[in-house]
Amino acid sequence: MHSTGSFLYTVIERIRGYLDDPDFDAKYDNDFLIRHIISPTMVDVLSRVNMNMDNPVLMRMDFRPNATDEYYQLPPAVGEIWRIACRDDNGAVIDEIKPRTEWHPAGVGWSLEGNTLRFDSKFNADRDWTIYYVPTGDIMVHYSVDGGTMRGDRQTFVLDSAPDLGELDRRENAYAGQILRVIPPTGMVEERVIASHDVDLAEVAVRVPFKTNLETGIRYEIAPIGAQSLYEAISAGAAMKLGSYRKITGNHYQMILQQYRSAIKTATDNVANLQMRTGKSWQRKTVDNPNYDDIFFAGSWRTP
Repeated sequence: MHSTGSFLYTVIERIRGYLDDPDFDAKYDNDFLIRHIISPTMVDVLSRVNMNMDNPVLMRMDFRPNATDEYYQLPPAVGEIWRIACRDDNGAVIDEIKPRTEWHPAGVGWSLEGNTLRFDSKFNADRDWTIYYVPTGDIMVHYSVDGGTMRGDRQTFVLDSAPDLGELDRRENAYAGQILRVIPPTGMVEERVIASHDVDLAEVAVRVPFKTNLETGIRYEIAPIGAQSLYEAISAGAAMKLGSYRKITGNHYQMILQQYRSAIKTATDNVANLQMRTGKSWQRKTVDNPNYDDIFFAGSWRTP
């Protein structure tokens, strides 16, 4: 196997190790495991871990409303929307609209309906607005042995149109906020947060340039960030799911469940305690606290 540095192959090997049954190899190939076992388990685990993260990836999607349209398409895999605001040329927030109910006398402001944003445009048109959102892991993961291509800027990466494992996600900007892992034959494995995804060009752009000198024939995968506790939680969860297909014994299932609980506890504890400068507390100086004595003007805070 090509497990060195690869999330997907590492998880596959651990699933087979947990279940240690030669029939699995014959009946469930690696591609089946990724599509039907690992992918749903990954979404389940990441949704639990993301709720406690100190370091969520915060994406920003700009859109310009108009006076006639009420609904706007949201990107795929939106986990949380933090705010919808208007920014100046320097990126400072100069205006913001809050979500309100249907019964608010000033109107709905904005609300979520399925995978669309309902935005009150009657007094907000002709300005660019920004949706701040945290993505989930609900994507099509995939692995390519040698199908990746790096552009000269080291930030643009061309994806394999027919990956060796998994599937290429063809939803608009689906991979934004996910992790691209480049796995050279030797040397440093690099992980980068994807900033944008162009489906038509099958390209992604990352926030921070890669250091590798590879240009073509690159082994890569789009999969969760490399953390052993996260790998183990997804592996154990997937083993339980696949074990239910094969009707493993209750004792066997309970042993795997114990490993799953331990791993997901470790993964959650790790990401919940990364930012320890302020600790766990509610922030008082926010735009949602009208009783705070600070004054907001020209995109900055001042204490009278």
